[in-house]
Amino acid sequence: MVQSASVSADPSVATTPGWQHPLPGRLHKPVLGLFVGWLAVSSVVLALRLPWPVELPWLDALLWPLAAATLLVGLARRLPLQNVVATALLAGGIGLAVHWIGGVTDVPFGRRESSGLMGDRLLRHVPWGLPFVWITLAIACRGVARLILRPWRKLTYYGFWVMGVAALLSLLTALALEPFAHARAWWVWETPRGVWAWQTAPWVDFLGWLLTTLAIYGFTTPWLLNKQPVKQPTDWHPLLVWGLLSAFLTLGNALAGAWDAVVLVSVGAGYAVHRAVQGGRW
Repeated sequence: MVQSASVSADPSVATTPGWQHPLPGRLHKPVLGLFVGWLAVSSVVLALRLPWPVELPWLDALLWPLAAATLLVGLARRLPLQNVVATALLAGGIGLAVHWIGGVTDVPFGRRESSGLMGDRLLRHVPWGLPFVWITLAIACRGVARLILRPWRKLTYYGFWVMGVAALLSLLTALALEPFAHARAWWVWETPRGVWAWQTAPWVDFLGWLLTTLAIYGFTTPWLLNKQPVKQPTDWHPLLVWGLLSAFLTLGNALAGAWDAVVLVSVGAGYAVHRAVQGGRW
């Protein structure tokens, strides 16, 4: 009891509502609203099978930059700006580099050809939307993993558990994204006969996705740690963004008839959301 009282009386630990940086705090709701609004527009376009303007095909992938933007603003409420910028550059840069290597060598994802519907190619091989996918998942999946593991945050290897669970959540999203991208003709896989594939994507693609996610966390985790002794409220924002994106991808897969992906991702994402809500209320 004496120790608890001394900790709570420590003036260096902030327990007031002033836990967030002012400008990102003001931008948070407008940017989140922009993301949710565009998600609603994209869902209507998807459900009604409406075409995007031929001269603006990149509108189909605009959801990912908006998702990355709201997550980065959310991070900036809690972390210094240089940490947020470093996280975005590392996550997007590593994703871009790995996909460029894959475009040149077919390693680690396998052979595929981008159609340009996810945006013009960067470095001749990578649709510009893909780096934003990696930024989005790096932040969102880690946030969901932290909620899931909140009851065990005192464990010695808690940080490694967060990385592992976040990587599995990213892999689950990849299992939803691949059939969605196939239905939207974002890219075409050239999977050899006899190679096990999930919705035309070879198994090595998912191994590459998992390893790339772990590599990103290996570089970004030091920048994602809050080193200031500031008590902050539970952050539900990554769970909201990840849950909405999972639902959107599942809607697209249902409309495309990819029912195995619908069932698998619905069960997996539903369980993850349930555990995250439980952990967040701990």
